[in-house]
Amino acid sequence: MEVVTGAIGSLLPKLGELLKEEYKLQKGAKKDVQSLTREVVSMQAALGKVGQIPREQLDEQVKLWAGEVRELSYVMEDTIDTFLVRVEGSEPEVNSDGSAFGALMKKMVKLFDKGKTRHQIADAIKDIKDRVQEVAQRRSNYKIDDIVASPPSSTTIDPRLSALYNKITDLVGIDEPREELIKRLAEGGDAIKVVSLAGFGGLGKTTLAKAVYESLRAQFDCAAFVSVSQNPDITRVFKKMLHQLDHKKYAHINEASWDETQLIDELREFLRTKRYVIVIDDIWNIQPWEIIRYALVENNSASRIITTTRDFDIAERVGGCYNLKPLVLESSKILFYRRIFGSEEKCPEHLAEISMKILKKCGGVPLAIITMASLLSVPSKMVNPSEWYEDYHSIGSGLGDSPSVKNMRMILSLSYYSLPSHLRTCLLYLSVFPEDYEIPRDKLIWKWISEGFIHHKNPEDRLFEVGERYFIELINRGLIQPCFGNQDIMITHCRLHDMVLDHLFLIK
Repeated sequence: MEVVTGAIGSLLPKLGELLKEEYKLQKGAKKDVQSLTREVVSMQAALGKVGQIPREQLDEQVKLWAGEVRELSYVMEDTIDTFLVRVEGSEPEVNSDGSAFGALMKKMVKLFDKGKTRHQIADAIKDIKDRVQEVAQRRSNYKIDDIVASPPSSTTIDPRLSALYNKITDLVGIDEPREELIKRLAEGGDAIKVVSLAGFGGLGKTTLAKAVYESLRAQFDCAAFVSVSQNPDITRVFKKMLHQLDHKKYAHINEASWDETQLIDELREFLRTKRYVIVIDDIWNIQPWEIIRYALVENNSASRIITTTRDFDIAERVGGCYNLKPLVLESSKILFYRRIFGSEEKCPEHLAEISMKILKKCGGVPLAIITMASLLSVPSKMVNPSEWYEDYHSIGSGLGDSPSVKNMRMILSLSYYSLPSHLRTCLLYLSVFPEDYEIPRDKLIWKWISEGFIHHKNPEDRLFEVGERYFIELINRGLIQPCFGNQDIMITHCRLHDMVLDHLFLIK
């Protein structure tokens, strides 16, 4: 819903600019600007809450109200920008013969023009203030705050569950990374070893972690595979870990009323003499990991820890970052054709061309490939390629509503809605660029700045440097793909995965 905020983010600094003494606003206009500023702050807070809720869960009245705010924000921004440009802009052209009289005439015209502009902005601000108050009243009438405070509850199934129960023999393209990870985990001697799998949502991190875990668990005294997710209940995570480490001893652990400290102490004591392998799946923030890490005692028993995360920065901080790559084209074809035709060798000739288009859009992401295969594996669709083309285009237009498509969107939504609001706004802006376009990094950052998406947090910060940090953070979260220059050293461009671009269009 970040697109609904419109120009709200850039309005407050501009309203503050209007109050500066150099603009010499009339007294009544200044009071209107101050009142307007208070309303904009309130609207921004409300829209911030709206932005935390996935679009499909929003009440229709909330959407209508947010749309009104968006349109009004553009009117306000245009009005203020026009005034600032006219007051600060170039002087009006006046014929002058260079005499004192000519210079005086030029000064008088300039003063008259600025005075007229100030009068016009005062009238315009009063009109805007009235419109803002109308929108604020509708916010109260619609009970927007109450609706946003208690969004409709819905039962969702963790989209990673299927990855935990896939047969290893059914997996494609996993042998090489699995063996590479097992080899990496074998290194390090008796010291504890941590490997963190990092990659875009749907790339198969949980699947790979589970495959490695199943291959190794018999070599250890005890083992556990626990998921953390976005808003973890750490005591529940610890209890689940203890139960998996020793089913008999901790059969009734869920009934215990232990706090985090007690559970950490219990885990440390249990693991103190054990050689263990533990997987911490789906870490979204570093804080839960830091708490969990206290419990994982270092006992020189060659214990091993595997973590998974979508954020490369978190993976680096956890340690032992392993960058999970998309499937190569050959593996993508095998996975796609097996799912639909039962064999990679049975693709009919009349579906070969559209199959390659679909695989290109999927970009080697297993979840995307499986989603499309599920959508297309209907006997009636095997005859006519036009139906495949319709489904191929439906992902971006939001028409695909099969369970597998919804599952994929859920994973993409998790990545999007985990972003702070300023990064969501910057990411959404990338949807203005065409598919497969390599976006120049510096051009993009200056665009963000010109749109008012980037603000000073500290007075000494330069806007471009703040924009660079935003850019790197989006890369670290796997939502934009870096493109390197000729020497493969500096990131000069970026691009969006096709599925991410399609999802941004749906959000808009």
